[in-house]
Amino acid sequence: MSKNLKIALVHDDLVQWGGAEKLLLSLSEVFPRAPIYTSVMDFTNPLIKKYFNSKIIITSFMQKIPGWRSLYRAFLPLYPLAFEQFDFSAFDIVLSQTTRFAKSIITRPETKHICYCHTPPRFLWNFSDEKTPFLLQPYLKFLKQYDRISSGRVDYWIAGSKNAQERIKQIYNAESMIIYPFVDMDKFGYFGGYEGDYLLVISRLNKYKRADLAILASEKLNIPVKVVGKGPELERLATLGKQKVELLGTVDDEMLAHLLLGCKAVLVTGEEDFGIVSLEAQALGKPVIAFGKGGALETVIDGCTGYFFYEQTVESLCDALEKLYKKGYNQKRCKENAKRFSKERFYNEFQNLILNL
Repeated sequence: MSKNLKIALVHDDLVQWGGAEKLLLSLSEVFPRAPIYTSVMDFTNPLIKKYFNSKIIITSFMQKIPGWRSLYRAFLPLYPLAFEQFDFSAFDIVLSQTTRFAKSIITRPETKHICYCHTPPRFLWNFSDEKTPFLLQPYLKFLKQYDRISSGRVDYWIAGSKNAQERIKQIYNAESMIIYPFVDMDKFGYFGGYEGDYLLVISRLNKYKRADLAILASEKLNIPVKVVGKGPELERLATLGKQKVELLGTVDDEMLAHLLLGCKAVLVTGEEDFGIVSLEAQALGKPVIAFGKGGALETVIDGCTGYFFYEQTVESLCDALEKLYKKGYNQKRCKENAKRFSKERFYNEFQNLILNL
């Protein structure tokens, strides 16, 4: 890759720590000199601060709006404008990573815009059951039109999974190549393991993630469950659990590895665009019980590295858990499966893409 290429990275926002933010961090390692443009950054989030404080971060005018941390979702109509106001005239390549509006940036004709799309916006295209706030509903028609129009600003589409590739074709009528995210085997691949008695959920606690199923199913089967993550569903989930439910909030990587090592299985109860958590579990030889739709179909081998359930009901999830307890799983295949999604493969595919533009 030419050392003279000027590259910029663009991300929807740096507010929560999750799979998309892990991938952004990885892209910043592939392109260490690239500044990161984003709508807003929460400097009070300990993990965001830990991993991005040393990076060059350029935020939009939204960062200066008083009280944005508690209202940033209500500012949804401002996001397109926030990304359009950035100036990328000094760059040869701009790489946006998005589930929403980071792709709406405006670049010069000679600047290549590559978009790594995890999914078109879920709240616009009915890819989840999350309800749009009432006051924002009048904007939906405009935002749908805008989303399709601004998609034409992308020169090259990258999908994070076959699931995302199909959505990009369906919504934007655009072709894309797949570059799968990776699991960091250096971070997870050399731990010894033991089998604990609890189930583990690692997720942003949004409604479409359906962490409530994990809590209710574990209660029905009398199995302890630990839930890692924060989000708007946290308060409601706290009312569901009884003595065998632990809501742990955000944890650091060391604690996450400890929790993964000690669990019986990881539960993925929502439809994932890809699902890096599934691979982190398998890298440590742990099985995954996943909703059998979306990205899980590409990362979990049913009956071998885990089990699928095909209806988002407590009964269906309980059936899958009972299969695990009765039939077991293949720990060796779990680790082998995770190795297919290596960091080296990810880095090479991205660098080859840039070289061949």
